[in-house]
Amino acid sequence: MKTLHMNKIMAIAQVKTKAFMGKNCIIMPLFALGFTLLMRILYGKMADEGSSAESMNAYALSMGLVMNIGMCGIYCTSLLLAEEKEKKTLRVLMTSSVNGMEYFIGCILPVFAATVILNYVLMPVSGYIISGKNLVLYSVVTILSSLISCIIGMLLGIFAKNQVSAGTITTPVLLVLMMVPMFSNFIEILSTISKFFFTGILMDMIMDIAADKGSVLQAGSVVIMVVEAVLAVGLFVVCYRQNGFERD
Repeated sequence: MKTLHMNKIMAIAQVKTKAFMGKNCIIMPLFALGFTLLMRILYGKMADEGSSAESMNAYALSMGLVMNIGMCGIYCTSLLLAEEKEKKTLRVLMTSSVNGMEYFIGCILPVFAATVILNYVLMPVSGYIISGKNLVLYSVVTILSSLISCIIGMLLGIFAKNQVSAGTITTPVLLVLMMVPMFSNFIEILSTISKFFFTGILMDMIMDIAADKGSVLQAGSVVIMVVEAVLAVGLFVVCYRQNGFERD
């Protein structure tokens, strides 16, 4: 079993943080903030027409969270990996003393941290603040969702030859993970499918909190999210090795 060296992980994370702050990635968190604020304004007008302002702000938060987790967690992680492949720096790392797990952890740390932090920033932006025991559930689900999204981003990045193809590959996945939960209230079959997506579970939890339901998170939903995280890691490991990135 390979030993993980924190100094190597942090060195990779530092490089990835610098890349994340570039114009191609940093616009995604800003887009999520702007999108949430826009949804708050639009749904605020609906609240004036008779709907509950609190529920509308909660819906704006849920939409913003899904947008953030998709665009920041999945897209940015995939783009950063594709950028390294395009610049031919990935092979250099893989033939150095850095092992696959160190590279994996170092890659997702900056994007994961940024996604998690933004999940909390989106609350005041949306106008819906979660507190008490619901904040604990919010933290668990958003952190786990952010982790899953980053792993999916790494998985998709393996198949991208360059930054352009990264966008092409991630777009269908993003559309499914974001659009299915967003339209689940209007189409019954999408409502059923959405319950098996971590993004759908997240949106449902926010709306259940806003509706002040006694149970806002089912045990089955947590199991689904854990299974999705494990499957994503497993697929990444398999694809990582099949593509020849893992050193012997």
